[in-house]
Amino acid sequence: MRTLFAGLLLMFGSALAPAFAVADSIEASYKFYWNGFLVSQADTSATISPESYDFALDFRMRGMAKLFANGRSKARVTGRMNGNGPVPALYENSGRWDGKDYAQTMTFSTDGALVDQKLDWPEKWLEEFKREPVPADLQVGPDPASLVIQLISTPLGRATASDPMVVRSFDGDSVFDWDITCQPEPVVLEESGKSPFSGEAYECSFGGKLVAGERILTEKQQKKAEKRRRKAEKKRAKGKKDEEEKPPKIWIQAFEDGAYILPVRAEMSTGMGRVVMYLSSLELDRKPETVVASSTGKSMTGQVQATADAESLR
Repeated sequence: MRTLFAGLLLMFGSALAPAFAVADSIEASYKFYWNGFLVSQADTSATISPESYDFALDFRMRGMAKLFANGRSKARVTGRMNGNGPVPALYENSGRWDGKDYAQTMTFSTDGALVDQKLDWPEKWLEEFKREPVPADLQVGPDPASLVIQLISTPLGRATASDPMVVRSFDGDSVFDWDITCQPEPVVLEESGKSPFSGEAYECSFGGKLVAGERILTEKQQKKAEKRRRKAEKKRAKGKKDEEEKPPKIWIQAFEDGAYILPVRAEMSTGMGRVVMYLSSLELDRKPETVVASSTGKSMTGQVQATADAESLR
């Protein structure tokens, strides 16, 4: 799920008079397909201003996949923006998987340090997913949801620079450094009935490196891990690559003259094979928080809305 959170949604901004504060309301939906079949969907929404942000993600299984891995996850974060990026205040994550409910709440201080965490997980999960403690100085935001705000607010020029971006996130029990690299030249995405977005896009790849919170495996889990390692080694010896080892790829497009970027398509490996993600609908609504008088004495308001819904396509 971490790789899924890191790629979703966008930020839409404007540059008007300095006294003009703008809050952007954004809604985007992504659909995931395996061998052409719809298997899951992610709906995202955000409200972002120069001072604060509110981001939510709702992920659920769809179609035939519900027969094998039915579940749903929700994440939401509120926080403030500063010169270095988003600083979380409250992060909430909950859902239901394998017939079990779970919930997590993290509260942060004004400087982004973890103050309190409440974890309501099934006892079985607590036993099977133990991790080493994260040092106190690394228990700081951004959390996985705030990381999305940080990534999508990156200008296209920085995203496609020669040196990769490295961003860090803390999810409550582990710390990851994400390495993101986008190609400087665009490729052309073919049209698809699953999404209204095609044409020139920039291909990006990313991977994660665990910094703190190493898994503490049981003896049974260690044996399974060793079995998977040997299986992967045999495939590599035969010149084959394990499907699950292939890094995910994301294709982004620029909005607002390249100031903001949005993932429009992606491919990622899962336990059941390669899954393709499509941006299926997008709505941007820029609402002014303050109305500023123009030189003619008339009020100035700005609103931009873009709606694209793949449901109306074939």
